[in-house]
Amino acid sequence: MLSLHKQLLRSSNFSGYTFKISSILNYSTHKRHRTSSNSPHHHHPSHRINPNKTNNQTNNLRRLFQPIDVKPLITTDKLDSTSSKDSDADIGRELTGGKTLERNALLRVITDFYRRDEIKKLAADQGLDIRLFQDAYVSFRKFCIQSTVLPVDLHIVLSDIISGSGHVTDIFPYFLRHAREMFPHLTCMEDLKKISDLRDPANWYPDARAIQRKIIFHAGPTNSGKTYHALQRYMNSESGVYCGPLKLLASEVFYKTNAAGTKCDLVTGEERRFADPEGKPANHVACTVEMTNLTTVYDVAVIDEIQMMRDPQRGWAWTRALLGIQAKEIHLCGEASTIRLIQELMVTTGDDVEVREYKRLTKLNYQERALETFDNVKPGDCFVCFSKNDIFHITRELERRGHEVAVIYGSLPPGTKLLQAQRFNDPTDSCKIMVATDAIGMGLNLSIKRIIFYSLVKPQLNEQGEKEKDAVTTSQALQIAGRAGRFASAFPDGEVTTFRRDDLPLLKEIVSRQVETIKRAGLHPTAEQIEMFAYHLPKHSLSSLIDIFVLLSQLDDSIFFMCNVEDVKFLADIIEHVPLPLRARYTFSCAPINKKMPFVCTMFLKYARQYSRSEPTTFDWLAKQISWPFEIPNTIMDLVHLEEVFDCLDLYLWLSFRFADMFPDKELVRGIQAELDQIIHAGVQNIVKLIHRASRLEDAKDVAVTTSTTEKTAEVVAAISEETKSTNSSTRTNAPQIRSIIGLEEELDIDTTNTLTTSIQDNKIEKPQEKSTIPLTMNTHKVLHSYLNALKTQAETRGHEFNETEDLIKQLIAKGLLSQRSVDKLEKQLATFNDNDKKTSKKRETTKTMTFNNTNKKNKLK
Repeated sequence: MLSLHKQLLRSSNFSGYTFKISSILNYSTHKRHRTSSNSPHHHHPSHRINPNKTNNQTNNLRRLFQPIDVKPLITTDKLDSTSSKDSDADIGRELTGGKTLERNALLRVITDFYRRDEIKKLAADQGLDIRLFQDAYVSFRKFCIQSTVLPVDLHIVLSDIISGSGHVTDIFPYFLRHAREMFPHLTCMEDLKKISDLRDPANWYPDARAIQRKIIFHAGPTNSGKTYHALQRYMNSESGVYCGPLKLLASEVFYKTNAAGTKCDLVTGEERRFADPEGKPANHVACTVEMTNLTTVYDVAVIDEIQMMRDPQRGWAWTRALLGIQAKEIHLCGEASTIRLIQELMVTTGDDVEVREYKRLTKLNYQERALETFDNVKPGDCFVCFSKNDIFHITRELERRGHEVAVIYGSLPPGTKLLQAQRFNDPTDSCKIMVATDAIGMGLNLSIKRIIFYSLVKPQLNEQGEKEKDAVTTSQALQIAGRAGRFASAFPDGEVTTFRRDDLPLLKEIVSRQVETIKRAGLHPTAEQIEMFAYHLPKHSLSSLIDIFVLLSQLDDSIFFMCNVEDVKFLADIIEHVPLPLRARYTFSCAPINKKMPFVCTMFLKYARQYSRSEPTTFDWLAKQISWPFEIPNTIMDLVHLEEVFDCLDLYLWLSFRFADMFPDKELVRGIQAELDQIIHAGVQNIVKLIHRASRLEDAKDVAVTTSTTEKTAEVVAAISEETKSTNSSTRTNAPQIRSIIGLEEELDIDTTNTLTTSIQDNKIEKPQEKSTIPLTMNTHKVLHSYLNALKTQAETRGHEFNETEDLIKQLIAKGLLSQRSVDKLEKQLATFNDNDKKTSKKRETTKTMTFNNTNKKNKLK
């Protein structure tokens, strides 16, 4: 009988488990004699597990892997001699001498099997944590007890154990077979673990490992010249790549390099710009760090703000660039707190590291007194705060005291930020005060005399993606404070203080601390890794695949951490019901959008639906979705909405470079984006009036609710109308660019006769659909002109000069800022859209007339 049992084991492919079981038995026998090892080699760093895997998170495979119900085997007809189940039962009983397994004896054996520590350890090695093991045990016991017939091999093993000729651990191969039926992922667990093994990321880039690279670290504080020296080497090389954290920085290097006589291309997530008019790639590239090309070999590479490797959201991009870029010479610019981490990482790559330290070029004084009141502001002051509400409050208080204010915050378009910075830096401009968030910490050259911290509390994300409010870190405080007193500016010596008296000692204490050493760099799953997971787990959603990847991933937590993937999962969940190929779904989910903007998320979903239907997202379709043509914002909420629309256009451009055939009108979109940038800039220049108007509208609503007379409402309407006219008048004088984009001066006036109407029945103020102040048919030359003007404005902020008497297009092409091919393509697309739009213009006018007549009839009836 025992020999037959062994033959069945061999035929069932369980011999490997038999060996493991014998090893476990030895472990069980000798574990009492084992002692804990204090050897320093007992825990090798390469075998450390992802720190995110806490007991509350990593052991919860049950949440990710839903069990499949394995039903007991029940014979349907005991008299049916042809039944295979009956045949199995007869064979099992026949091979065991006709014995029937007793229920109580069977329960004792299975319970003894479950209680053994060696079985639990062996199950854990096969991917069954304690909860999955318990679920599998309950199902296995139910299967064995309730089945009227058991598989032949399992029947024989259980019979041998009950009779004393077998060991209880012999059940494990059959238990594992049952568990794999419940949890199919167990069959590929080893493959999944290999795919998610992140312990040696340096070996992901064999081409880079084939090059002996030299790493030069330029370490120093803000305004120390570290980036300048790296860029000088970059510009003088045969070929090079600059990797920056922001589009603004990449654009600045693009302009400077071309101005210095070295042809340079610009590559960001939303834009490709060639120095050569014919579109021939240059040897030098300025790009955002996520867009770094790892397949091209360069002489020199510059990776700016290398301390961003610690960023919970984007740190993986710096790690990828550092480990994978193919360059003989790599210049890193950043804080000295990153030196140790870089040296440790380069041990894994075999590259040499040279450190060059720099000191600040100008003085920076921390004042002994806080500002305390807005009456103490001086030209060159910059207020730094960490919320939009604070920006609006400070701006209102300063303008109430007669100061013109430049405003910069994160969600503003890059062009608007540049124009606000140019206005603040211009010595002939009356704007001498700036209010900004920490967005000024990098990417903008500003002539700031004094930095004033309005607050020291900033919302921040930890490595788990959780939002926390805490005091600014030493690194952040030094980065912001260092913007005061820029070398070769109007204010070479900088000053730093706080607005509140109680914050000043805290600020001095923060900046006096030693900057915390950066110990770990971020990693992130790649599209290829997720695709391999999907091959093994085809029924799982993308969000679930990412969860499983993070759960199973192994990395060296002494120098790496897993970047936060919640934003990717959020977008993946939004489009989960949209039928998309996995690679396209992952690409969409990696889109750089702010999930807190509802309109942007809605447009993101619409883009995905258009793609899934194989319908190109044309300019005509997009114009209807975003209500183009745009209007000057009337309230602060209008301004916020236009900022969201700008992000939607950014998203379109980002997708157009990944799905060019499905998002074909990128030149048209870039044209109206340039127009929108100018409109937002005009709104920011009048931001206080927008705030006032919003409060006036709220007052108007209150008046309508508390009184039934129309005279008071008319007074409020008249006040708003008067302010609107004055605002528009000032807009014309302060922003001549807007007239060239919008068209006639009269189009800036808002029709105030129908701004507000009183609804007596509803007892509230309603705002009817306003008469469009901009022609609905596209003016081809207007959009092209706005696009060219935006390029010209950005170029002027970089030091380029233009002759007003010469052709603008020729000047832009000559300076390497535009190619003739782009102009031709834009004109062609505009002409096509204009032809289509003319066909529907009559229908629009007819609809407007009918709507207007119906509205008049309703008003007369009321």
